[in-house]
Amino acid sequence: MSRLSEVTGQIKTLIDARDILKEKYSKSEFHKKKETHPHTAIAPSPEDEEIYKLLTAIQQLDYYIKQLQDEQFRLLKELD
Repeated sequence: MSRLSEVTGQIKTLIDARDILKEKYSKSEFHKKKETHPHTAIAPSPEDEEIYKLLTAIQQLDYYIKQLQDEQFRLLKELD
């Protein structure tokens, strides 16, 4: 398997994982409160700790997706 195929597969896997986490977040009470009052600060509750972990995981996945997309772009440029 070429490095480009490997990177493309990794990107797809990370995007799928991120989408699953985003779906879980969108169903959370925290998200619903945030949607209802988007311009106000929502006081964190002990139950929201898991949501913050979820948001952190989503941000980390975004970071790694971006890194792999940069590598994918570099590899594509090398093919030209």
